[in-house]
Amino acid sequence: MKKLILNSFHESKGAKFSPFAGWDMPISYGSSINEHLATREQVTSFDVSHMGEIEVMGKDSQRFLSLVLTQSIEKCFVGGSIYSPMCNHKGGTVDDLIAYQRSEDNFLLCVNASNTQKDFEHLKEHAKGFDCELINQSSEFGQLAIQGPLSNEKISLLLGQEIAKIRKMEFREFSWGRTKILVARTGYTGEDGFEIYCPSDHLLSLANALEELFESSSSNWAGLAARDTLRLEAGFPLYGNELTDEISPLQAGLEWCVALNKDDFIGKHSLLSEKQAGLAGKVRFYRAEGRRIPRSGMKVIQGGVEIGRVLSGGYSPSIQLPIGTVWTSNDYNSQLSCEVEVRGQLVEIKYGKPVLRELRKQK
Repeated sequence: MKKLILNSFHESKGAKFSPFAGWDMPISYGSSINEHLATREQVTSFDVSHMGEIEVMGKDSQRFLSLVLTQSIEKCFVGGSIYSPMCNHKGGTVDDLIAYQRSEDNFLLCVNASNTQKDFEHLKEHAKGFDCELINQSSEFGQLAIQGPLSNEKISLLLGQEIAKIRKMEFREFSWGRTKILVARTGYTGEDGFEIYCPSDHLLSLANALEELFESSSSNWAGLAARDTLRLEAGFPLYGNELTDEISPLQAGLEWCVALNKDDFIGKHSLLSEKQAGLAGKVRFYRAEGRRIPRSGMKVIQGGVEIGRVLSGGYSPSIQLPIGTVWTSNDYNSQLSCEVEVRGQLVEIKYGKPVLRELRKQK
């Protein structure tokens, strides 16, 4: 089991730990519900140093990434980033990632922790014949995410007013102390926020600096439990749940970042065929009444017939109800209700848009 660079630091803050993607990760520092609400209403920090970083450099970098990513890397620019799935030849999802363009021929990929080595091998296999170099930089970086409506205000105190000029999905590289950090206006919570990529040997100094900024706050650090409910409310996929080798980006509702009009990319022909033939199934967002939460792997039943399975499930602090995602096959009938068997009882689930989208539409 791998440990974060700041493992002892988080222990000193009262963190509870649990295994995730091969890492011993802080799950919460007290109440995960309070951490969730503090992120929605104020600002919190997350240690996401388990994420992987892969550098792609060389004159063919962009052409190579155009082949392996479903999104159009040509839309990117120096100081910008794109979100993209990465597929296999069958159209299944290898991973989803963010690609940051640092120069004309240098990109930094942030990949999921559980997939870092798999992604690196996948990329190396397909890089043959391209004039580019791949470097797994994961051990060189730590990453802290500052998320919430007050994140800009807080980070500006640490890094100056230049931070405000960074727009969503853009980044800047700053000199900070005796090192350089990459600050991106990205996140996984549905709130405004920043993700700071910092050399591993300076991460503790950055964490201590954030501690000073948060001295007057009721909440500072948040763990993976809050991160999961925040991303569920926002409708963001988690690899291994809403995206897998079997669940394509099209089934996951990510057609917006699948550029089927590109000349070619790995998985294009399979995805085109899938779209033309009709999707085998679809990822849907659910909510339920009561206290019983449909959890990952539980069967989705309609009219007494199993038509799918739960992918993710949790409690939404924002609406105080169970929410999550399911995958349903083509047998799904929108005119009939669906149920999930939870601890021997059938729980009715209703489909709709992600919670955060619905809440913001009401404002």
